[in-house]
Amino acid sequence: MQWLACRGLCYVGLVRSGSGVRWTSVILVGLFGSWIFGSVECGRNCTGYDIKCVNGQCVDESQTMRSKVNDSRSSGVNKTPKVSCQCDPLWSGLSCDIFTCSGRMHLQSSSGVITDGTGNYTTDNKCTWLIDGGLDLPVRLRFKEFATECSWDHLYIFDGNSVSAPLIAVLSGMIIPQNSQNYVIPELTASSGSAYIYFYSDAAYNMSGFTIEYKYSLCSNNCSGRGVCHDNGSCNCDPGWAGLSCDAPLCPGNCSFPNGTCQTDGCNCSSGFQGIDCSIPLYKSHWTTVKYQDRVGMSGVASHSSFLYGKYLWLVGGYSFQLPTNSLRILRYDFEQNILENVSSVAPAARYGHSTVVYKNVMYMYGGAVKNTATDEFWEFNFTSSLWNQVVAVGTTKPFETVGHTAQVVGSLLFVFFGHSPTYGFLNTVQCYSFENRTWSILTTSGAIVKGVYGASSVFDNVNRVILIHGGYQSESFNTYSLSDSLLAFDPVNLSWKILRGSGQYKYLHSASLLGRYMFVFGGNTHNDTSVSQGAKCYSLNFMAYDIDCDQWYVLDPPDLDPDPSRFGHSAAVYNDEIFVFGGFNGLLLSDLLVYKPGNCESAPTREICLSMKSSGVSCVLFNQSECLNPDFAGKNLSLSNMDMIKEAACPTPPLSVCEKEKLKACSSCVVNSQECVWCESECLPRNASCATSEITSESQCYANSSHNSMECIYLHNCFACSLNPACLWNVVTHRCELLQSGQMPLNKTCEDSCSVHSSCENCTGASCMWCGSQLQCVESNAYVTSFPYGQCMEWTTQTSRCPATRCADLKSCSSCQQNPMCGWGDDGTNTGLGQCTEGGLDGPAASLRNFSVLTDWYFTSCPQCQCNGHSECSRNSSVCLSCGDMTTGLNCEKCMDGFWGNPIVGGNCTACECNNQADVCNSTTGVCYCRTRGIVGDRCQECDKAHKYYGDPLNGGTCYYEMAIDWIFTFNLSSEENRYYTQINFMNIPPSKDKDVDFSISCSADASMNISVKTVTDAEEKFLFLNESCLSFTSKFSHKVYIFGPEYNTTFYVYVYNFQTPFTLQMYFSQNEPLDLFRFFITFFSCFFSLLLIAFVSWKLKQRYDQYRRGQRHIQEMAQMANRPFSSCILELDSPLESQPVGSREQLLQWSSGRRKRECKATPVTVEPLFGQKAAVLSVIVRMPKGDEDYTPSDQSGLAIGSALVTLCGHSRQASTDPAKPEKTSKHRKKTDVVITNNSSDII
Repeated sequence: MQWLACRGLCYVGLVRSGSGVRWTSVILVGLFGSWIFGSVECGRNCTGYDIKCVNGQCVDESQTMRSKVNDSRSSGVNKTPKVSCQCDPLWSGLSCDIFTCSGRMHLQSSSGVITDGTGNYTTDNKCTWLIDGGLDLPVRLRFKEFATECSWDHLYIFDGNSVSAPLIAVLSGMIIPQNSQNYVIPELTASSGSAYIYFYSDAAYNMSGFTIEYKYSLCSNNCSGRGVCHDNGSCNCDPGWAGLSCDAPLCPGNCSFPNGTCQTDGCNCSSGFQGIDCSIPLYKSHWTTVKYQDRVGMSGVASHSSFLYGKYLWLVGGYSFQLPTNSLRILRYDFEQNILENVSSVAPAARYGHSTVVYKNVMYMYGGAVKNTATDEFWEFNFTSSLWNQVVAVGTTKPFETVGHTAQVVGSLLFVFFGHSPTYGFLNTVQCYSFENRTWSILTTSGAIVKGVYGASSVFDNVNRVILIHGGYQSESFNTYSLSDSLLAFDPVNLSWKILRGSGQYKYLHSASLLGRYMFVFGGNTHNDTSVSQGAKCYSLNFMAYDIDCDQWYVLDPPDLDPDPSRFGHSAAVYNDEIFVFGGFNGLLLSDLLVYKPGNCESAPTREICLSMKSSGVSCVLFNQSECLNPDFAGKNLSLSNMDMIKEAACPTPPLSVCEKEKLKACSSCVVNSQECVWCESECLPRNASCATSEITSESQCYANSSHNSMECIYLHNCFACSLNPACLWNVVTHRCELLQSGQMPLNKTCEDSCSVHSSCENCTGASCMWCGSQLQCVESNAYVTSFPYGQCMEWTTQTSRCPATRCADLKSCSSCQQNPMCGWGDDGTNTGLGQCTEGGLDGPAASLRNFSVLTDWYFTSCPQCQCNGHSECSRNSSVCLSCGDMTTGLNCEKCMDGFWGNPIVGGNCTACECNNQADVCNSTTGVCYCRTRGIVGDRCQECDKAHKYYGDPLNGGTCYYEMAIDWIFTFNLSSEENRYYTQINFMNIPPSKDKDVDFSISCSADASMNISVKTVTDAEEKFLFLNESCLSFTSKFSHKVYIFGPEYNTTFYVYVYNFQTPFTLQMYFSQNEPLDLFRFFITFFSCFFSLLLIAFVSWKLKQRYDQYRRGQRHIQEMAQMANRPFSSCILELDSPLESQPVGSREQLLQWSSGRRKRECKATPVTVEPLFGQKAAVLSVIVRMPKGDEDYTPSDQSGLAIGSALVTLCGHSRQASTDPAKPEKTSKHRKKTDVVITNNSSDII
């Protein structure tokens, strides 16, 4: 096979090399250029079509297959060619112009580049590369870029030519961002001379992928040009350089002279300084790496357990790439001798994710994962005899099968917290083992309601006598998860929970160590993102300290070490006031030993620095305002009289209280925490916050709240865990645990089998679980990461249809076989493409194949040239199938011909479609017929679609008809994808009226043929009236004088429309409406019109009479009401205008008149009648009418009138928008009425 590369990019290509069994890799790098291999040209056009197959072959699928299920236009009638590109390996897209990894590639050059492709890698993909150049040198891999979805998309690197070779690394997450210049992943070495690389991405998210440079080299990076490479692969570095590849300066920064001097073994720091470059003052904390003496040939380990006993740090078990699983390994590190040695013993099976504690000189080990399956085993190890013994507990209560839990010993009791169980899911229980009674129990706790987590850490605070538990991986529902940053405190005496301040950093599989009054948390898996990373990484470098006395978290400087110390799954222990961190996982399994040394209080140069060291995780006290001391030293060496001279740093004020920050959802969690919080209307608030209802301040008040009780059930996301709580009931419909209501009886508390009991892919996926083919293990969908934290699962699926892809024996073609990294293809030598897929590597199959010549016909990185699936031979040295037989077709005889179905891959058969002569083609895989007539349905086209009014009998040459109603216009649109196989549709109509003619009309969107026939009671034989008529536009009339209509005569018309191609639309109707009689129409119209007019006139007259009647009734009511009003009399004293008017000029009169009005124009009402509600009233005043130019009122008139108005009473009126006037002086004997007049007229008295 030959293929090409176009574009200015870097591509990995395959070129045939010799026998057809092997392929050679070439790296093509260019800018704005193109390359041509052999006679293949860039941009191969499909002749006659505007399609360019850049890296593939042009294929007219209409010539080879018209019955494929997903072919949008390949019906037996539609002959329109469907041209597409069949892409060469590693290429995809409509024009085969997108480079992406696919299949298996054999790279034989001495150096090169491996990449996942252009842009982001594709989802749901598997790629493998085999680097095998035949050189007797190690293969060295250096990463330029690496970013995949954390914990889901992995890159596996094996030191050999198959998955059975030793595993070097399992990389995942955003380790090296794009265009980064820093190597976070160290150089990896495949010492065997071959490297097998496998990349798997699931169907969820994709990221930018990876770029790897590989090179055959005896020494790492050729000693960076700063040393001599020895035959054993080690570098003898030049003076001033160190490291495996002589790339690290021996004395960085010249030892920060004068802080230190450079010696032959590194920097020698002066007094007061420390660190690899002597740049760190003694009062500052710092990290360092311990180079211990390894006596066991230590390989990396993660999720092991560690503890202090004597002068040793003991390391028990853990997950390892290389170690056998049949025996547990115990190591111990001697702090004094700096030696790591093995403790030989006959041990139980290897495990990880377990817990170990020491009680009375005996180590106890509980739980963990044995061969990736959680166990409930409980063992004890005697330090004196080095013997193991499995502990058999007394009583009926047994411990859970648990992995990823945490444990602490308090007194004579062992407390086991949380973890994940394959049956009960994420456990929120506390298990307790009594060393004295040798019994297990599940404790009933009080206080805060907590969630079950996996991978949390714990320490025991001996001062407050509580166990602190931080972080973890938790479930949010039966199929979702999240990470936790919570900090919980468990009281082992009162068996109660309390919620403390969370760290704000979500993580699991981290470590926690208690040093002084601080809990130090390091590393962990902090990834909680998917498609868009927010910076949280799989392998965290985060370092935090929790101040127990202040309930405060501090973010500390992370370790600045080489190589990068990011990791999770490590262990930590405190010895001699220093924290020792061992092992872990960062894509590689680690075996290094890190040490954290806290700052020295006595070295603090100033008072400010002394007190500020609190925020760096070091508690210092200031003695006598000048001397900085360690608080433990001060407490032991200073007398009581000097204690008042000690000053401690104050606790900082956090920005948010626990009540707000933790978003507590349960009442008891709110009122039982490190601060005073109250529960108010389903919300947790600080005590000083306002609450509209009564506050809940105690745990006892919470249990009276039904919503609080339901929280215990809501946190249980597994049917078995829900059934453990008698107050809860599992809802099988919503997959939620709900509170059992009062009076409600549980119908059935039996749960379906847990995912862990299913041993086959089909049973697992059928139960809505996840199947891991490489581990043959079934897990819950929210527990995939906890079941395979170190990438042990190389492929997973939740679909039953994909189960065969997880088993080599079920893969029926060479190409599909090589998609599975564990499989290779054995050809039978017949030159027809027949063979068998089985486990194996480049050297051959893992087990012998029957009837196959393994040495000459084994294909691991390529496929046989002839791939005709056993239905044809190929011409010599060609991949072209000569003549596909057995009713097959396709370039590789991989499909059944039209009218046949089956799976012809690797010798499979094709069977004729059984469609009762009602279909031309059927589904080539399932045999389901594609019926050609609309209305005929069924897998074999054996029945009519009665649900949509199609009736008839399609068997024995019959058909189905759509029953049309009379006098309705019907439109049939056959343009959707599901109608693409239809070429015919039939109709029937029975005219109901005896004495009316039948009008028929049809119009079609495209040319098609039409037949019309009729059947009657007297003539049962169908009589055709029209044959092969065009249905573009057709009308006809059938007279009732010729045909006898009516239901009792059952005269039926049949219409057949055929020979059309979709998309197709037709419109048709049968009608017995008579012609319109204009005389009758107008008579009817005017009769109706005048009738309506008369009705309208009568209605109007009736309304007038009714309105008049109502007005009379209202007048009577008003008069009656006025008669009921109170009567009174008043005497008015009127001033004569002539008597009070002075004599003078007109200007003087006008001035006098104006001043008089200003003084005396204040009205006084004669009556005020308040209305209902006392907000308004009817006010009446006496009004003097105008006299004109006369001195007196005209004769026969009083000149007075009574005026009334609706006014607003004072106290309810709107205030004026202007400044108020000055109040007038009034006589103390004059009555003042608080009335606002809203209607002014003439002179008002």
